[in-house]
Amino acid sequence: MELIFVCPETDEIFKSANFCIADNQGIQTDENGHKFLDAKVKLHDRCPFCGKHHEYHVNELSCPFAG
Repeated sequence: MELIFVCPETDEIFKSANFCIADNQGIQTDENGHKFLDAKVKLHDRCPFCGKHHEYHVNELSCPFAG
């Protein structure tokens, strides 16, 4: 599955399937009762735009199934 990422250096959008889930704290509940995944996604490859390795909190990612 490819996820959609935004380079924090250049604001360019790219997709990658070469990632892993890190710091997975599982499903949490916020103060309003909404559930969310408390984890990070780390890219294995360097960013195609800036050449750095990036790590994102899952709430920073766009849904790959949204239109």
